[in-house]
Amino acid sequence: MMTIMNTTAIDQILAALAVNVKEFAVCAFTTTSAIAIEPLDKIEVHFVLAGTLYLGLEDGTFITAPTGSMVLVPAHVSQVIGGSASPSDIFSPEETCSKRRDGLMQYDATTGSASSVLVACGQIKADIGGSFGPFEGLKAPIHSHIADEPVVGVAFSTILRETGVASLGSKALIGALMKACLILALRRSVQELGARNVLPGLFERPSLARAVALVVEDPASSHSLTDLARAAGMSRSKFAKVFAETLGSPPMAFVNHARLDKARNLLLSTELSIADIAHHVGFASRSHFSRSFRTAFGIDPTRMRQSGEARDAS
Repeated sequence: MMTIMNTTAIDQILAALAVNVKEFAVCAFTTTSAIAIEPLDKIEVHFVLAGTLYLGLEDGTFITAPTGSMVLVPAHVSQVIGGSASPSDIFSPEETCSKRRDGLMQYDATTGSASSVLVACGQIKADIGGSFGPFEGLKAPIHSHIADEPVVGVAFSTILRETGVASLGSKALIGALMKACLILALRRSVQELGARNVLPGLFERPSLARAVALVVEDPASSHSLTDLARAAGMSRSKFAKVFAETLGSPPMAFVNHARLDKARNLLLSTELSIADIAHHVGFASRSHFSRSFRTAFGIDPTRMRQSGEARDAS
């Protein structure tokens, strides 16, 4: 029963995962070329659209990723990506970079030859309830081959087509498809290896997942520290300590941010009044909601709706 509850909670959290893939790029290689990438401060994701990608890590290990694979590389890790495990031509990103008409960056390491490997790359930001990032603390790459997923074949062929046409909307379409494939790959890795072996932090403490799932599923409910601690099977004091250590914020601050994140989505996607949104996400008054919203996002809810822009929380 405990295993079922944990699995259900983790699935709820993965389903609620908000993923933003940005800094898109298309990388092309021959079987002898590669690009050396210095450590980045964000997690990078590679989608292998054609050929086989060889990804070398700073510890000397290699990941071999055929067409239909996704590789998630932790932040602050140097890497060499290319068309073989021992490339003869290794370039810097600056030597191969150009910008396309649709805003995508192109990294061409083919030196005029036909490409044998094509990879769509991006940097990702992922969070739950507008707050906790489950990939934070990721130490080892996640590699998943998802070509047998029906939607992946369509997604990858569409991405491959869009990378070659530089049409209106290509960047947005590629980002949406990459996001869908990333979530599928993540779920596949969790199914095959177990959440504790794939994701750090929260998933190393599955008892916390039950409490987080309650908030993610319905942030507007009258969650209390006592109720959340009970869901996690801990005392109030232990739960508060473990929660803050794992997710980086006190439990009730997480609840508040989850409510505000839902409010932001409603604000930008519906015509509900601000008072109705405040009530819908669990605030007793519009004034309290507006103050909390301004503190979290640096802008009044009315002004955000007028501008149509969602700012990241500071």
